[in-house]
Amino acid sequence: MLNKGMIFSFLFIPIFFSCSNTNNEKIKIFFEKPPNLVQEQKLVLTLSDDPSKKNLLAILNNQNWIESFLIKKSLFQPTEIFIATKEPKYIWQEKFYLDSNLTMFLYSGEYPNLLHLDIPLDLVDEWLQFENELFSLVTVYNLTIFSVSYSKSEGWFFHTKNNIRINLGSDLTSKVSNKLSLTLKYIFEKNLTPSIIDLRYKDGAALNYGK
Repeated sequence: MLNKGMIFSFLFIPIFFSCSNTNNEKIKIFFEKPPNLVQEQKLVLTLSDDPSKKNLLAILNNQNWIESFLIKKSLFQPTEIFIATKEPKYIWQEKFYLDSNLTMFLYSGEYPNLLHLDIPLDLVDEWLQFENELFSLVTVYNLTIFSVSYSKSEGWFFHTKNNIRINLGSDLTSKVSNKLSLTLKYIFEKNLTPSIIDLRYKDGAALNYGK
């Protein structure tokens, strides 16, 4: 039985648990990748507490972090479940993961180094259109973006992993990226270390060296 999309290949991890009920039935779970999510561990515990095949499909379909799963049943053999987990790409508002399809599932601190998005969900598409351009630009100067934020009063801004805040303004445009490129070039040529780069000025950028 195949659900939530096709699974063509697995690098199967050895069994993480084997549980049995009073009828000596067993369930075995194989994950496509080593399990890191809290939800994966909770699923193992859930099926260990209630390994009845009657509820199996409902339980699996209720896991929004599962990309796809395969249930294999054989006579006189344990039921085997093969699970492919969704790949987290962003951390949204410190509460949820978003994958590449912007599907949301619970964030519990497993991958803290992913890009943090503190923006309204309806602005994520706008960010995606600008993301590659901005990443390419800052990588030239060995900068890594840690978080991206938006507020109505301040517009778009982001923090790098070395704690530089860069204010982009209300719109993400090529004009903004060009201004940022020139500003970063100037900063690194002059060996400056500002804590804030503010690009919201019409005729240039402001540099702040405070905390």
